[in-house]
Amino acid sequence: MINFIRLFLVFFSAVTIIVADSLIKKISTGQTFFGVIKDPWMILVYALYLVQIFFAIFIFIFKGELAIYTNLFIIFYGIFGVVIGILFFKETISAIQMLGIGLGLLGAILMNL
Repeated sequence: MINFIRLFLVFFSAVTIIVADSLIKKISTGQTFFGVIKDPWMILVYALYLVQIFFAIFIFIFKGELAIYTNLFIIFYGIFGVVIGILFFKETISAIQMLGIGLGLLGAILMNL
């Protein structure tokens, strides 16, 4: 598979999961476990997880390597998690954590060469 297409699929795979996880965090504030499960917004969460599965299937159909996919996914997921945490949940990160994000981006670029 063309590297750009693979990178695009991994990127959006991570985006769908972090959006779903962020929705779960938002939904679960002040609720019980079963309250969260029954919340109507969970339908969107389930749909996003399903979309991510389809992205993974496409990647592997076109001979994507599991080792590369999982590492890139974790890097993108971590970066998006930090960004969403800061922007929407008012979380903070340290300078050393920012350095880690930069190194993760560099790693993603190197792994896709």
